[in-house]
Amino acid sequence: MPHKKLYDLIYDRLNDLSIKKKLFLVYVVCMFIPLILTDGIIFGLLQRNERREEEYRMNQAAESVKYLINSTFDEAVTAINKIYLNEDVYEFLDDDFESDYDFFEKRYKIQNDVIRPLAGGKESSINNIILCSDNDRLINGGNFYKIKDIGTVTWEDLLAAKNNMVVNFFYTGDENKKEMNRKRVTLIRALDHFEWYKRHMMVYVDLDYSKLQRKLKGLAYDAPVYLCEGDRVLMVSTIQKSPQVDYESLDEDVQIGLVVPWNVYGRNLSIIVSRNESSVSEVIGDNIGIVIVLILLNIVAPILLISVINRSFAKRLYGLSRAFDEADIDNIKGIDTSDAGKDEIALLMRGYNKMVERLNSLIQTTYRGKLERQDMELARQNAELSALHSQINPHFLFNILESIRMRSVLKGESETAGMIEKMATLVRQNISWSTDNSTVGEELDFIRSYLELQQYRFGDRLRFDIQASEDCASYHIPRLTLTTFVENACVHGMEGKTTACWVYVRVYKEELTSGTDNEDGREQLVMEIEDTGRGMSEEDVRYLNDRMNNCTIDDVKDGSHVGMLNACLRLKMITGGEAHFEIESEEEVGTYITIRVPAGRLMFNA
Repeated sequence: MPHKKLYDLIYDRLNDLSIKKKLFLVYVVCMFIPLILTDGIIFGLLQRNERREEEYRMNQAAESVKYLINSTFDEAVTAINKIYLNEDVYEFLDDDFESDYDFFEKRYKIQNDVIRPLAGGKESSINNIILCSDNDRLINGGNFYKIKDIGTVTWEDLLAAKNNMVVNFFYTGDENKKEMNRKRVTLIRALDHFEWYKRHMMVYVDLDYSKLQRKLKGLAYDAPVYLCEGDRVLMVSTIQKSPQVDYESLDEDVQIGLVVPWNVYGRNLSIIVSRNESSVSEVIGDNIGIVIVLILLNIVAPILLISVINRSFAKRLYGLSRAFDEADIDNIKGIDTSDAGKDEIALLMRGYNKMVERLNSLIQTTYRGKLERQDMELARQNAELSALHSQINPHFLFNILESIRMRSVLKGESETAGMIEKMATLVRQNISWSTDNSTVGEELDFIRSYLELQQYRFGDRLRFDIQASEDCASYHIPRLTLTTFVENACVHGMEGKTTACWVYVRVYKEELTSGTDNEDGREQLVMEIEDTGRGMSEEDVRYLNDRMNNCTIDDVKDGSHVGMLNACLRLKMITGGEAHFEIESEEEVGTYITIRVPAGRLMFNA
């Protein structure tokens, strides 16, 4: 059936419209169309109008146009005057730049110090500021141009104008670059305040044509008001003219009610106010009864209908919006749908409640899973630390036993007892770890015993010196941390050395350098291990610096430089990754290792 197809077509189209458009459709059907019909009836009754009031309103409209345009021009004139009195601008435009780099460096300063502060923000009507000069050293672009390349007004024209300033309305049209086509309103002034300059200079201030047009469009006058230059229409109050279209001529059909000549900055303009086609004041007075009926028919009924529809939408949508705003990750609540109705909004509200139920269930599941992952992560870290512990002990015991073996081979058994006694001291202290931490003082005692034991192996070839500030002894560090680096210096540093080798161990505190970001305090613990052994190549130094500062558990498991990387990783673990390592070395001279740790990251026994 034809009417069925029409109904389906309308229904489908309505489903594609937003709520706002649907309300507008109601407005058009219930108010606009009846208004057109009633206006057609009333139009035949309107023969006279209030001429005096209309003339007053036309003059007010003309004055309003002057005020709106002048207020915008005043903003540009203020910017021009600041540039006009700024000697830095004259020096820049008159400068014989040494190079293009010199030009761009000085141009950047003028842009930042002079132009950008004057360009204004979102509310400003200034679109652009251009400084011009006949200086051939200028490079065209941005806010700077040679006069010959941009000039729309000659130097002589400016000097002949009042205050050396003109305003120019023009259109930049280019068939090859249509995106650059636009109307422009520009105030131009000669820069001649100072007498020392030797070149012609100008300032162009481009105003935002669209903002001027919008200001004029907001004019409180019913009929069109035109700003013209001759028969060229620059702006019109009732229509938002596109800034990309060239200026048009005044339509011959315009009913001109008032023409006000206006000379502004060297331009002979005119404000043309058109007449209203009719005035309804007398007709309203003579036909008040009909007017009341028409108002009730055309305004009250649509308003009532729109209000009811709007309330139906707004109340439920507001409740839905409030539910979203008040939702919290720990407390997502549903909304009451007891009086939601049966339309699309009601379906949305019920769908929201279903979503809330699923989210609450998902949150509980996610929280439980997160706790389980945290427990697993802690267990993994503990297992890794245990693996590191078990990896360190045999490493040191092997080197100590090797020292005893070498000493026993090279000499008789008379001194073996002393070596075993010192080894026993080390074993008693470290063979079984109840905790991974020891104080700096305990660590240094262990190192001293270790080095004394190594002297049995190397004799006079090994010498050492241990120094530590008293206020550092009570800080806790991972057990065998320093010992690992001392052992590396003692064993590997002395390989191939026939002369005596010194091992120095120093521990002290220092203030953090300026700009260091550390929330735990301004002091750091510094541990230095230095030897005068065989040293390392630059390539090895770079490699170890990177490995030590970026080591991971996987690096330790690889088996290369196990002891040092193990110590680095454990220090990073207890300091939240803030331990820093630095190696300096020179072949046949020695190696210098510095470890810096924020003091606030370490436990301290008072």
